[in-house]
Amino acid sequence: MQKPSPITPKIGDNLIRMAVLLVGAAALVWLMQSGKQILLPSAFALVIGVVCAPLADRIDRVGAPRVICALAVMLVVLGTLLGGALIFYPVISEFASRMPLMWNELQEALGGLKSTMESVEDVQKEVAKTLSSTETPDTTPTPAVELPTLGVLIGYVPAIGAQMMVFVGILYFFLLTRVDLYKFVEKRFRALTDTSLFKAESQVSRYFLTVSTINACFGVLVAMMLTGLGMPNAIYWGLAAFFVNFVLYLGPISFAATLMIAGLIVFDGPISVAPSLLYMSMNMVEGQFVTPSLVGRHMSVNPLLVFISLVFFLWLWGPLGGVIAIPILVWARQVNKALLRNDPSPEAAAIARLHKA
Repeated sequence: MQKPSPITPKIGDNLIRMAVLLVGAAALVWLMQSGKQILLPSAFALVIGVVCAPLADRIDRVGAPRVICALAVMLVVLGTLLGGALIFYPVISEFASRMPLMWNELQEALGGLKSTMESVEDVQKEVAKTLSSTETPDTTPTPAVELPTLGVLIGYVPAIGAQMMVFVGILYFFLLTRVDLYKFVEKRFRALTDTSLFKAESQVSRYFLTVSTINACFGVLVAMMLTGLGMPNAIYWGLAAFFVNFVLYLGPISFAATLMIAGLIVFDGPISVAPSLLYMSMNMVEGQFVTPSLVGRHMSVNPLLVFISLVFFLWLWGPLGGVIAIPILVWARQVNKALLRNDPSPEAAAIARLHKA
């Protein structure tokens, strides 16, 4: 009688390998979350460096030294960030000072709904009083929202300054040494050449430039639409629409909800929902027709991967993580295609053919 053949060790090896990968992935996520103060500005600096690399190459073609190229691009990036902060500071300051007034106006705009809710609460209290006549009413006042003091705000300055130093240092030295870095990677990993890395860099830069142009035009149209409706600070709303559009799906949803609240505060009657509805219509047209036609199929990414990447980086690093999620995904997609192209195995060749198809 023939004995049953034992289980091949290959299945056990695969299970062990999968378990090790899962543990390693969990440890990596924990490290990325716990090291947010350093890893977030570092990742943001690398993404900005990749996006601005073509500008550094153009300066380099003129014959300028690498130090001048890296310094010039870094100054352009810092000037852009500082200019954006200065543009938005007045409206943020005004918003903070008018927040109590806006809250009162919102309560008045939702007066009908509030009355309905109060009626429901009265019914609930009557039912509760009937069921338990000995229960005393809760008269505890609602605690007021405490605004951060100047000392608390000053306490954030060292952390923000340290993150800015990390961002500036990583950005400058990446732009200064990225060519040598790509050559070093090529020597260590034969399947990943410096040409593939430069191509991935070009794809990310092209994607970011195209999306930035689309978002800028979209922000102008939103500002014009809100100006026509009579919304205050329409230019700032257009700038905000430009920025939030970099966070796909979740950014426009949040902006539409904010516009809905602002419309209820500013306008009366059915026109109060017009800003939000018109914005959602414009965003739907832009997302379904304009962006796919201009970005192109060769740069498109699976929507499921886009959404998962956005949710993951938003959970991991907050709003800034949502901004850098898509450039990281585009770069990883291009690098993966290069690895599959240079991998001689039949499985890699089949996957590469699927990418081409």
